Amino acid sequence: MTDTVPGSGQHAFETYILPDGRVLHCLSEETTKIVWHEVSTSIYLNELQNLRAGDTLVDIGAHVGLSSLFVADQVPGVRVVACEPAAPTFACLARNFADHLPGCIAVNKAVADVPGTAEFTFYPADETMATLEVDEKDDRRNIDAVLTNLGLPQEERDAYWDGFRSRVETYRVPVTTVSELIAEHGLASVDLLKIDVERSELAVLRGIGEDDWPKVRNVAVEVHDVHGRLTEVVNLLEEKDFRVSRSQQEVYSGGSVHIVLARRP
Repeated sequence: MTDTVPGSGQHAFETYILPDGRVLHCLSEETTKIVWHEVSTSIYLNELQNLRAGDTLVDIGAHVGLSSLFVADQVPGVRVVACEPAAPTFACLARNFADHLPGCIAVNKAVADVPGTAEFTFYPADETMATLEVDEKDDRRNIDAVLTNLGLPQEERDAYWDGFRSRVETYRVPVTTVSELIAEHGLASVDLLKIDVERSELAVLRGIGEDDWPKVRNVAVEVHDVHGRLTEVVNLLEEKDFRVSRSQQEVYSGGSVHIVLARRP
């Protein structure tokens, strides 16, 4: 089941085959391979141990649906509402849900603190870095950190950055909030709220109304620590009575990206 799918533009589509043989539609086979490895091996979704059969995942910044697929593999009968604003990436998400998670919902919208529309920036060279909040200094810092930690020399890091910036697309997208999603889809609970939105994570959390916070049981959020953002996210979740932990994956050492996990006591 999907919401309206806009035109996906002049983007070539590829496929990636999961280890179990399932075929996924994607924009880049190599990127999808890397993201699937991160999803299936990192701490990012370790709150799954606190999920039960039939629970609800709200996946903000769903990309092509890898996190949703991984959770569905682990939690029987999970209900999924997944949001992805980028038109070409959403086209893949919608197809993957139709093929592998037909009862789940894909929403072609960004998520922030207030509904409406906003300018969205999409990078065809790396669609995982699409964002509502552009920050070239932070992008360069994280690209340099990851590529340095992977052992690439400076000239290759510079070449990657030049390729990343060689083509940029901007367009306006519809914006919703977590509270609007809860109301629209009749969610009695959000058992896992997963957020990966390239610096807009605090806005997503601020879009949860006071009456809806008690419905949220677990949060897994990638936070870019710019302008004190990490401290703000941790403080907000602690104010809402979550137990909060934070960590940084080795590959992001020297960069701004951290993982924050929060759960109800």
